[in-house]
Amino acid sequence: MRFKRVLALGMLAGVFAIGAPVMAQEKAEVTLKAVTNNPKNSGHYRGLEIYKRMVEERTKGRVRVQLYSDAVLGDEEQMAEGMQMGTVDVMMAAAAKYANFVPEMDLYSPPYTFKSWDHLNAVQNSEVDATIAKKVKERRGDIYLGLFTDGARNVFTNKPVKTLDDLKGYKLRTMTGPNELAAWKAFGTNPTPLAYTELYSALQVGVVDGAENTMTSLLGMKFWESCKFVLRTEHSYLALPFFMSAKAVAKVPADLRETVIQAGRDTAKEQVKMAIRMDKESEETLKKNGVQVFEMSKEDKDKAIALMQPVLDANAKRIGMEKELAMIRELGKKF
Repeated sequence: MRFKRVLALGMLAGVFAIGAPVMAQEKAEVTLKAVTNNPKNSGHYRGLEIYKRMVEERTKGRVRVQLYSDAVLGDEEQMAEGMQMGTVDVMMAAAAKYANFVPEMDLYSPPYTFKSWDHLNAVQNSEVDATIAKKVKERRGDIYLGLFTDGARNVFTNKPVKTLDDLKGYKLRTMTGPNELAAWKAFGTNPTPLAYTELYSALQVGVVDGAENTMTSLLGMKFWESCKFVLRTEHSYLALPFFMSAKAVAKVPADLRETVIQAGRDTAKEQVKMAIRMDKESEETLKKNGVQVFEMSKEDKDKAIALMQPVLDANAKRIGMEKELAMIRELGKKF
């Protein structure tokens, strides 16, 4: 009997010894709410998981991060409003959506702004991105941490579309921004603005014939159940700006603020690498599920890029970013 009691005490001591590193962590002083309107299997959410890990490890648990998915705290505009009210601390959004609050962010929205991932990365490390970060701070007080992505956007449809001409007349779901409507009209489609959260049902009942997004979104949101065909347009190397609100920064202990902000910047770099890899893996899974991917011809790609140049010019003029667009184009000559 005595032997059993000694053994039990020894085992209990072992449990406490194993738990010691956790007990040594500081007690959480603040919890940040990080949100996305996408599901838990998305690159958006997995990026937030990277952020949570980095913040909690680097602050030794003094700052915790609570994650929210599936638009439980609203769509992108509502989440951005929540940052001003203090109900949302960290989020990413499509550049076109955040541009409702900071118009300069729309510089990254039009199709064929970037030629490749390397081009996007060069822009993100240039004076262009620094200017946008300054505008974000001036207009809303938010801290612009960098760019997330979900991959390259392509067109997916309920019937085979193999060329640019095949798209003419298609009811294509778009975002509500002026660039999206102008761009897809230039391509000859019938752009139909819809909330992202409404797209699945809209595809099922035929409100729209297709949409444009990444392979990861096509898979994760199950749009492929209605749309079995993809035209690889790669019209957008998706830029999803990642933010922390001024109110969130203010509630973080002063000695940890730069640590938490830097974790966000480092997260953006890691998320892009992960998301590009996920997009390729998603494409393979889609093909196994019967989705057909048609390659866009060089002739059609050149035509599409040419059609977009007036849209890019008009957009840059509207938001006062002509100089920055010229810089993006100049950087693109290297790629």
